[in-house]
Order: sequence, then C-alpha cells, then structure tokens
Amino acid sequence: MKAARLAWLALLAAVAAWLVATRWADMADLVADARPLALAGVLAASALLLVPNAVFWSVALGRLGDKVRTTTVVHAASRTLLARYLPGGVWYAAGRSVLLAGRGVRPSALIAVSGLELGLGAPTALVIGGLLLAGESALPAWVPWAGLGVLSVAALVARPVLNRLLAWWSLRRGQATPRPLTTVTLAALLAVMATYWLLMGAVFGAYLAAMQSDIGWTDGPGAFLVSWGVGFFAVFAPLGLGVSEAGFAAIVGWGADAVLLLAGFRVVLLVRDLILTAVGEALARRQPR
Repeated sequence: MKAARLAWLALLAAVAAWLVATRWADMADLVADARPLALAGVLAASALLLVPNAVFWSVALGRLGDKVRTTTVVHAASRTLLARYLPGGVWYAAGRSVLLAGRGVRPSALIAVSGLELGLGAPTALVIGGLLLAGESALPAWVPWAGLGVLSVAALVARPVLNRLLAWWSLRRGQATPRPLTTVTLAALLAVMATYWLLMGAVFGAYLAAMQSDIGWTDGPGAFLVSWGVGFFAVFAPLGLGVSEAGFAAIVGWGADAVLLLAGFRVVLLVRDLILTAVGEALARRQPR
C-alpha cells in the first residue's frame, strides 16, 4: 500500500507540473475572474461545517453513554484538522479520539463513533450527490445505488454487529457496557450526516458562484459530492486527491478546467484548516492544565 501511495503522489506531482506548464493562462484567468469578497464568505462558511460534524460525534457519544458537549468536539476537531491530509482517511478521526479520550471519553465509544463516521459519511455523500444529479447521463447509475446499498447494510447488519463488539470490548476492559445503538439513533445520525453533506454541497455551490463558473447549481454540488465520496474509498490518496478531481471532471465534462476548479476549492479548505488549527491550539494553551 505504501508503494501505491508513493506512486500515486508521484503521478499527481507530474500531472500538477504538466498543468502548470500547459494551462498557466487558464489558471490565471480562473483566479482573475474570482470575487475575493465572495471567496472570503465561502471560507467563513466552510468553517461552520465543523458544527454538524461535531453534532454527529456528540449525539453518537451521548447515545452510547458518554456525554460530550458539541463545543468540546469542535475544539478537538479544529486541533486535528491537518490530519485529514494523511493517507488512509482515518487519522483525523484518530487524532480527535485521542484528544477526547484525554477528557475521559471511553476508547470503545470513540472507536465506534469513528467507525460510524467513516462508514456512513461517503455512502451518504454518494446518495445525496446522486439525487442532485438525477437524470445526469454522465453519472453511472450504479454510483448512488452503491451508496444506498452500503447504508442499508449499515442499518441492517453493522448496527447489531457493532453492539456486540462494544459489549465484548467493554467486558474485556472491565468497563460498563455502553448503551446499544438503536435504529432510531442510526436514523438520527444519518439525518445529521445528510445535513452535513447538504451544507458541504451548498458551500461548494457558493464557491462555484464566487469563481463565476457557469456549472449548474445542482450539477456542480452533485458532482462534487459524488466525486468527493468516491475519493474516500481511495485509501492510497490523501483526501481522495486526484481521484475526486478525475471523477468531478468526468461528470461535469470540463476536463482540465474542472480539475483546476476543484483544486482551488481544496486550497480554500486548506486555508480554513490552517486558520482553525492555529485558533484551536491557541485556545488549548489558554486552558488550565
């Protein structure tokens, strides 16, 4: 897997160099057409995406018997945002879990919530993106159905299996058995996750408007959610880098211009992550030890 990751990153570096060499004028035009104030609004709105994600964690942990305030989860998330850029897709959740464990949250509950987030996140993005792209011929019909299939498995199979694993883990550690996940809890978590992805799609749509792109107001966010969701399954690519861009370009049919657009959105998210990480660390230093 390590060799595949290195090979993929080397390929992406070569593609990036080729784009800079051959599409520099297009990149300059893309930046020149952007509206700075609107981009600043997109940056601010992207920071708010931490809230529904933190609600997901606080609700899930609360239903398992570990009550944690949403603000506490937001703070932990802000301090570990840069872990999102490591290959594998698990380090962001792992880093946040370490910080929350330091506040007394049981590791078994944290592992369960991390698994729920990873298991429900990408399929939900595929389903919502597929609905936004309903009738779009460039999207394979199996993509949203695949997402729905994974969600169905989570509802019918994964929940009871996870409950048994949590009970076994707690017994082995001599801890109190966590409350079992119920169908109602799973439905609530799916609603929160759907809200997160709808907001993410809206932020991306605002980004397209700020870049003065003429991609449709449903096609752009829909293509983004589907391609972003597919990128989660590419464990060799940090944040689905390269995979999401290729999927987005294939759906909207813009070629290199679509790749540049999505790359620009990644830059916006990177700036957000750097700012929030700095703020989170500054607040952590002010807290009493």
